[in-house]
Amino acid sequence: MAITGTNKQSAQTAWSYIGNITSEQAALAVTARDNASVEALADAKVIKIRPAGNPYAMSLRFRADGNADLDSVLELYAARGEDFYKRIATLTITTGTQDTGTSTIHFIDTIVATNEETLLDGEEGICTANEIAEYYIRTFGFDRFALIASDLDSTTIYCDIAYLGE
Repeated sequence: MAITGTNKQSAQTAWSYIGNITSEQAALAVTARDNASVEALADAKVIKIRPAGNPYAMSLRFRADGNADLDSVLELYAARGEDFYKRIATLTITTGTQDTGTSTIHFIDTIVATNEETLLDGEEGICTANEIAEYYIRTFGFDRFALIASDLDSTTIYCDIAYLGE
């Protein structure tokens, strides 16, 4: 699959599962965004994304167990190397009804982004109810991303990723 923009054509990798969140974590205070603090978060509270090969961009899609129309809030942070993380987006996600191969896990059909870092040009995939929503973001050299749930209304949020190269 190729994605073509104004002056760019990118090849997308296949979707890969990268982790899940089963426990809430308050949004990180500015004093808790150093690399050591983020690395110390319990695995149940964070999905750590380490893109290989410096991709131009990445696309995230989410799945959740539980009923349709449950809302959860995800906080997305980014860092370059073992430096400080900055929040680059807050994503409010809504569970749809499209199954993922099991009748108890459904794709997220709506993503609403706030607190976006404008440099990274995050974009929500335009979806209608009960389809599959995506969140696309350019990496601009960030090589560490952390995703936490500051409000978790499902038991588990699963995350898949596809990378886009130049």
